[in-house]
Amino acid sequence: MGWQPELFDAGQKRLEFRVCQVQQARVTFVNGEWAGAVAMDPSRAEAALASCPQEWDYLDQAGRDGWDLAAVIPGAAPDVRMVYLRRER
Repeated sequence: MGWQPELFDAGQKRLEFRVCQVQQARVTFVNGEWAGAVAMDPSRAEAALASCPQEWDYLDQAGRDGWDLAAVIPGAAPDVRMVYLRRER
């Protein structure tokens, strides 16, 4: 997928970030972009959500790609949370 990480220059370190929205254990958005393979469509909401990566699988692959978990923040609903990842660039 074509997610572009946000960049931050912290002195000598240059960091990039991913902000992921997780809903019902699925990563639905990464840096504001839909993460599902099926387009978001209210008439096909269940199929669209099911096409998003499972949270564990997404985080496992992100770790292999050098991303560290920076924070997890609860969302407005009980089954929604924001996951922040970072890595040195």
